[in-house]
Amino acid sequence: MGNWITSTLLRSFDLFQRHHQRQFQQFHRFLEYSRGSDPQTVRTAAEIVALQRMKNRNDSDTDFSDDDEETSGGCPKMTPQEEQRMFEREQQIAFSGRCTIGDHESCHQLRTDINHRCGPRPSTSSNATWNILNRDVQRRNGPVMTAASRAHLLNTHLPNKKRRVDQLRTKNFCAQYIQNGRKMVVSSQDEKIRFYQRNPEKSKYRSRYYQCNELRVDHCNWSILDTAVNQQGDLISYCTWKDAVYIGRMEQEDNQNITWFPIDWHGEQPMQNQCAVFCVRFSDDSEQIVCGTSEYSIHVFDVEQRRRIRTIVNAHEDDVNSVCFADYGSNLIYSAGDDGLVKVWDKRAWSDGDVIPVGVFAGHRDGVTYVDSRQDERYLLSNSKDQTIKVWDLRKFSCQGGVEATRACVQSQHWDYRWQPAPPGLCQPVQGDTSVMTLRGHSVLHTLVRAKFSPENTGRRFIYTGCARGEIVVYDIVTGTVSRRLKGHQAVVRECDWHPQENEIVSTSWDGVTTVWTWDERAEGVIAPYDHPNIHQFGDEDSCDELYQPIKKPQRKLRKPISARNAKCPTTSSEPDDFQI
Repeated sequence: MGNWITSTLLRSFDLFQRHHQRQFQQFHRFLEYSRGSDPQTVRTAAEIVALQRMKNRNDSDTDFSDDDEETSGGCPKMTPQEEQRMFEREQQIAFSGRCTIGDHESCHQLRTDINHRCGPRPSTSSNATWNILNRDVQRRNGPVMTAASRAHLLNTHLPNKKRRVDQLRTKNFCAQYIQNGRKMVVSSQDEKIRFYQRNPEKSKYRSRYYQCNELRVDHCNWSILDTAVNQQGDLISYCTWKDAVYIGRMEQEDNQNITWFPIDWHGEQPMQNQCAVFCVRFSDDSEQIVCGTSEYSIHVFDVEQRRRIRTIVNAHEDDVNSVCFADYGSNLIYSAGDDGLVKVWDKRAWSDGDVIPVGVFAGHRDGVTYVDSRQDERYLLSNSKDQTIKVWDLRKFSCQGGVEATRACVQSQHWDYRWQPAPPGLCQPVQGDTSVMTLRGHSVLHTLVRAKFSPENTGRRFIYTGCARGEIVVYDIVTGTVSRRLKGHQAVVRECDWHPQENEIVSTSWDGVTTVWTWDERAEGVIAPYDHPNIHQFGDEDSCDELYQPIKKPQRKLRKPISARNAKCPTTSSEPDDFQI
């Protein structure tokens, strides 16, 4: 009996040892394969392979056995070296930035106009100290700088340091300067619109932004999608997931309870599907409002009478994500949608009943998230889900062949930008693309990220945009490179806005943080020459630390009285009293 038990135990131990030896050999081979590959590369390649297999797999395939995985022809075989080269190429394009010139003539004319406005961008390595001194002297002795010299100087000192304005426990969607930069407005997902301004009792270089007003909207589904304030600052409008645009009048500075007037276009007719308004804009004279909806339509409203003036049904073949007026007092309206097209509309032709666009721009491979005008009635830009920004010339529209090629490219996309990474192959040009230039280097994911031209005080030289990586990317149109990459947010930056007068950018993110970016010489390794003999007053720049806390005076410790200090300490020994050494 004992011999039989012993032989059985020895046989079981031998089988157990052989099984673990085979597992160890397999694990050792896996380590040898993955030792030369980057973990991020292997993981990303696995996601691409899985996505390709899901596209090639039929719905009737229900066999998930190991034999099917080995014999299936849907998995592309790539060596680790090929994977590494592919991802290095895509990463270089995505992070370092890339500019592709489409129309050399229009691009040359655009850059010539920029150089005429502000001159070529000076070098910051040799003349940085002189520029800082010149800036301080001009600020103290009066505004003697011309517009060109001011833009020339501001373009040398782009924002590089952040200062936190506010932090909320909700997602921020919109941010913009209003009233010529005196205030900023931020709209969030918690159904509130907040206003911030500087302390008027302090200088603008030392004062910080503080919340001066807060408005709660009447109707909000999921989030406030867009907010607009007119130039006078007395009218505000917002939109959400509802078939209406809401307008309120801000008569007082600190009025927290205003009356919202809805302007809808369905009246009392019940809606079968819920509609969303993605963008709303005031006209220059504050008499009209234009908006784009998820019903593929564009609506124009009269502000005073609160009624609809014109509706363009099926303006696009998909959601209309962005609309804007071409220029101050212009009759042109730009619109962009998920069909990948940018269209130009003329209000003067609407009186004849003609509501077709006067021109179309085609060249994107996916839907367009935002459109912005350069305010010169010639150039405009569009930001797209194909991870590019394109600049267009109003005198050169796209032909019908380019429109059809763009439609085919957009319809061939089978990914969702809200939760999936951008697929490879979006960098290939589209036949019939008439854009002036194409910029790459930012990420458009999760939401409708917005891009804009820099204001007039910079000569409109830069294009800046939010990014899904929590950055603000600033492109230089003249050089075609990334001038600044401002990193500081933990989530996607949906919108950022450049101050119309100062060298300052405000950004809001889904992490709930509102941040102001300014230029600080300490970040460039330059010390301001306050000890110069021509300057007799110390500068008033504040610290660049956004977590600044005032230094508290330490509390003074009271000394013990003499009787307490001379008192003997109580005995703490645990030995008995009769213990002797």
